[in-house]
Amino acid sequence: MNNNHSNASLKNKVLQSLGLPEGGFEQKIRLLSPSENRIRLDILLSMSEGEIVNINDLTAKQEQIDVKSALRRLRELDLIHWDQNSGNVTVAYPFSGVPTPHRVTLAGMSPAYSMCAIDALGIPSMFTDAVIESECAFCGEKITINVKNNLPVAIPDTVAVGLGTMDATDTNACCDSFCGPNEPTPVATSCCPAIQFYCSEEHWQKANEKNSTTTKHKLTLAEAFEVGAAIFGGTLSKAE
Repeated sequence: MNNNHSNASLKNKVLQSLGLPEGGFEQKIRLLSPSENRIRLDILLSMSEGEIVNINDLTAKQEQIDVKSALRRLRELDLIHWDQNSGNVTVAYPFSGVPTPHRVTLAGMSPAYSMCAIDALGIPSMFTDAVIESECAFCGEKITINVKNNLPVAIPDTVAVGLGTMDATDTNACCDSFCGPNEPTPVATSCCPAIQFYCSEEHWQKANEKNSTTTKHKLTLAEAFEVGAAIFGGTLSKAE
């Protein structure tokens, strides 16, 4: 009972840090129609295999769906974003369509990238065992996390995860390439760059003295893995 309460409190703290509703991404997904969610799922499944997804290619695959309207809805809910020039999907939480420091290789698949450290840790709960390769955001030391049977084992074994949000001056330029007009800044630019792996608590503390993040928190690897699973574990479900 106490442990469940602790996990729930931890998840809520992270959701607040991310600016997400209490129900997280699953609450947003429940707002989708079945056809809108089908588009989202197709994008996620392709990106989980390391594929580049272009929104201009989706129409041919989904002839019975108003793809443009569905994509617009997905963008408004901050679930999917794409480069306005190339059409390539750049964000499909928890996946990134462009390289990030966090590479996730699901068993039997090609490498993919996640938006942040929490996203990387949430991906195995959606699919299967995985190897996560990243680096310490302070010193650049290589970090490897093997996830088997929902158990993360890290090298080095002192890995921590730092949480924060970016200053507004740091987010505007990033958002310009895929935000629609008058849309709020997505989590991808307001928070993801500030949610990183650190090789140790000491390096997380040193990083906090130099970076521009706010609302700072630190999670152990076990805590971060639980939060990632809680946020993303149900996001492959179908909208009702």
